[in-house]
Amino acid sequence: MRMYDAIVIGARCSGASTAMLLARQGHRVLVVDRSTFPSDVISTHFLWPHGMSYLNRWGVLDQVLAVTPAQTTIKVVNDGIPLTGSVPVDLLREYFRDLHGDDTGVVQSYASIRRRVLDQILVEAAAKAGAEVRTGFAVRELIRDGDRVVGIRGRTADGQTVEERARIVIGADGRNSFVARTLDLPKYDERPKCTFAYWSYFSGFDLGPAQLHRRGRLASAVVPTNFEQNMVLVWGPSEWSREFRRDVAGNFQRALDFVAPEVGEVVRTEGTREERIYGTLDQAGFLRPLHGPGWVLVGDAECFKDQCTAIGMTHAFRDAELVAAALGRWLRGEVPVDEAMAGYESRRRSQNAAAYYDYVCTLAEMRPYRHDELQLFVALRGNQQETDRFIATHGDVAPVSEFFQASNLFLLNDAAKESSAGHAIFDDFAATSRSYQQNLFA
Repeated sequence: MRMYDAIVIGARCSGASTAMLLARQGHRVLVVDRSTFPSDVISTHFLWPHGMSYLNRWGVLDQVLAVTPAQTTIKVVNDGIPLTGSVPVDLLREYFRDLHGDDTGVVQSYASIRRRVLDQILVEAAAKAGAEVRTGFAVRELIRDGDRVVGIRGRTADGQTVEERARIVIGADGRNSFVARTLDLPKYDERPKCTFAYWSYFSGFDLGPAQLHRRGRLASAVVPTNFEQNMVLVWGPSEWSREFRRDVAGNFQRALDFVAPEVGEVVRTEGTREERIYGTLDQAGFLRPLHGPGWVLVGDAECFKDQCTAIGMTHAFRDAELVAAALGRWLRGEVPVDEAMAGYESRRRSQNAAAYYDYVCTLAEMRPYRHDELQLFVALRGNQQETDRFIATHGDVAPVSEFFQASNLFLLNDAAKESSAGHAIFDDFAATSRSYQQNLFA
């Protein structure tokens, strides 16, 4: 029986990337997935600029850009207050230097990439790097030697049962991770309050760069994607999902009309829906242990967050580069495995990571914005540098603690008191806020 250095379970964003990076280091890697490719999976499939930068660092960005539109500016509208900006290059460089020790390959663009496109590119890149890729392979069991995971047992596409052994087994198999369930890993810091989300794909119009709108407890996004289509997404608090499901197509359009009337009009009069409406109702956040004897988790298997900031794929790439670097040091004999995994954990469980997890989970509650929060958005309209930093913070490029530190908010709110006067959202804030809390679909 051949001994691999690493077996990766899951061959999508985190798994294929991890396998590719380890194989490029010269390690013997097997990556398996029950799916075949190309294929789609439930995903908001958005990549922030640092996500695109990872692809550029790995030499596969050109393949993505050949078939996927990309932009640098993004429009964010909160309760009618518009902000337009981009993630600053200097913050991107600082992000990569702090996390990975170098800032090569930084790009400022973002893109919405269908998974049938992206995952196929990554699987092919892993195979080209020298990883053995087996698709249509269902893992049935983790093989253990005492408390240590030493391999897998599974079934091939033609029904053959096989066993494989490795020095490390990597669980890159998503939020419902087989590895995590088999090892009976606990979830902790669970956040049950989350969003529901529905989306589909429309042709027939071009609204330019991505638009994110929020009004009250509902939100929507329109982002150009592959095949000359736009991904159109609506979401709201999970406690409203039951009412929404009574008429998904009708409420999808009603939500668009409520949150962003001009977008709703374009979708209704110019758009052609090319696929069914997809949905997800359970976005509850959680953390799991990162590693143990013979195993390690990456991506959503280890930390799942609500879709409201569309950070999942970008974080999958982050984890892939971090874990491949850590495991590479151990596999080359430079450090013991415990030291390598401790280094991986220290970066994944950093104060910044914890603050961003809390930020996403708080946003996912979809509470109406407070008066002072709306004032902040108004103030940002006249400060492009801080607007860009806010967008970078929302996308986890800049630390949450830096933007929302008291001294920074104090200065911005001083400006907001002057610039918010006469803005429509403040004319009757109390009544407006109460109306937002009513269930639109009751």
